Amino acid sequence: MRFEIDRGTLAEMLGVMVNTLPSRTTYPVLQNVLLEVADGRLSLSGTDLDTFVRKDYALSGKFEDGRVALPGRKLLEITREHSTDQILLYSKNGRIHLEAGSSRVAFSGLDPAEFPEVPGLPEGATLEFPVATVLELFDAVGFAVSKDDSRPAMTGINWEVTKTEMRMVATDGHRLAFVRQKGKYAAGFKVIIAPKVFSFLPRGADTLTVHSDPAKIGVVCAETTVIGRVIEGPYPDYERVIPKKSHPSKAEIEQEVLGPALRRAAVLAHPVGKLVALDFSKDGLVLEAETPELGSSKETVPCTYTGDPVRIGFNAAYMLEILRHLDTDKVGLELQSALSAGLITPIADSSDLKKTYLLMPIRLD
Repeated sequence: MRFEIDRGTLAEMLGVMVNTLPSRTTYPVLQNVLLEVADGRLSLSGTDLDTFVRKDYALSGKFEDGRVALPGRKLLEITREHSTDQILLYSKNGRIHLEAGSSRVAFSGLDPAEFPEVPGLPEGATLEFPVATVLELFDAVGFAVSKDDSRPAMTGINWEVTKTEMRMVATDGHRLAFVRQKGKYAAGFKVIIAPKVFSFLPRGADTLTVHSDPAKIGVVCAETTVIGRVIEGPYPDYERVIPKKSHPSKAEIEQEVLGPALRRAAVLAHPVGKLVALDFSKDGLVLEAETPELGSSKETVPCTYTGDPVRIGFNAAYMLEILRHLDTDKVGLELQSALSAGLITPIADSSDLKKTYLLMPIRLD
């Protein structure tokens, strides 16, 4: 095997591959990236056995076909540390050699036959979507995915497409993020997939193609192919918990007012739970936080409020994360009681992307 490639291009491709590799594994081969040269193209593949990622690149100049498995993170570190424009990589006498300027590096490498076989694309339904649309929905919900492996379905994003709408939902039981956008699609599907599938997609591309079957999903976008397993459901019935009617108590608050006030309150909120009490009334909003061994804080901020007074506790960190995903100057918060989830939405949002967030309260003693 032999090829020459722009150093920046190789570093960019390896950067994607390294994010695929598991941080810990009992299979050393999974710390490697498979490099293949065939038909004038260089392909890099990486996997953690749940997700396979491949990036392709059209080579120019002289090259020789072949395949090698090299330690991904080490190869990336070496590539980044060089200042030359071009890198030459070739196999000779059973070793893999990398040349950049006056630098010479030799890798032992692994037998490429040990690398897991990259699965083919699913043979089920195939649909095409604008990349910008898919990633905009993902960005709006991905942060709310659960990290608890004991509830597998909630560790993924519920992605639904019908002929007239695309939806994504994520929840960890403490908060729920729901986003939908109208559109026209040739067919539909419903899958639960790991959020990292979306994170590998190049944001500058125009369209992506989705191949799916009951067991796995494949996404092809420009020179990137991602194949991941479908997470088994069922997914929680999110439509049941999202209110169909407006809550009796409603508040409208400026983002530039609520965000800084929450951050100030969070400084003295208890490290466990980041509890901040929000006291809504027609006189405004009062935020209170306390950690006995540190002190307490109390701040009144203006807001427009209708309904009976409500005093409710929220995790300030969770609430701030939701605010960061709202693109409007004003935020709407609907409340039913101190023990019911708060409904958070953007106010006066002209976008056709509809965002809804639910945040479970923390009981105030």
